[in-house]
Amino acid sequence: MRLSADYGNQWRITPQIALPGSAVLALCLGICIYILDRDWSSVQFLVPIAAWQPAETVTFGALGLTLPAFFHAYAFAMLLILALGNTSRTRQLGASAWFVIAAGLEYLQAARFHDLFFEQTDLLARLPLFVNLQAYVVYGRFDPGDLSAAGLGCLTAYIVASVLEVRQ
Repeated sequence: MRLSADYGNQWRITPQIALPGSAVLALCLGICIYILDRDWSSVQFLVPIAAWQPAETVTFGALGLTLPAFFHAYAFAMLLILALGNTSRTRQLGASAWFVIAAGLEYLQAARFHDLFFEQTDLLARLPLFVNLQAYVVYGRFDPGDLSAAGLGCLTAYIVASVLEVRQ
């Protein structure tokens, strides 16, 4: 990973920096939307500090409901693409695989699916990771907008990785 000087004082950021950097930026933006727009007591990672939430929050309106899903899907699809090697085949695999994961997590929040999920998972109930997943499923709600945003996030990660890899 390096910055390369092409024309005097102008610096070009290489894809090896831009791609993981964009994933980290997307995660940070998603977290910022949660902090600025959501009720902290309804967000699992903010519950411990919910008492400190300011009375007034920034509101993103309807976008505030789906932007975190977009940024989360973009970031994790991009990180998966990079972990797999950022070739044409791994870009397709990484973006598709993360969409399947995101869609599965979203569908678990639908009442008919989370009831079925809990019936089949009695043995897993004691695992710490499962407790967090259980809270996500119970307190979350299925939203087709989140599903669409996750699809767009994965597609965007695929496109950005493809465009920047070609320009390298």
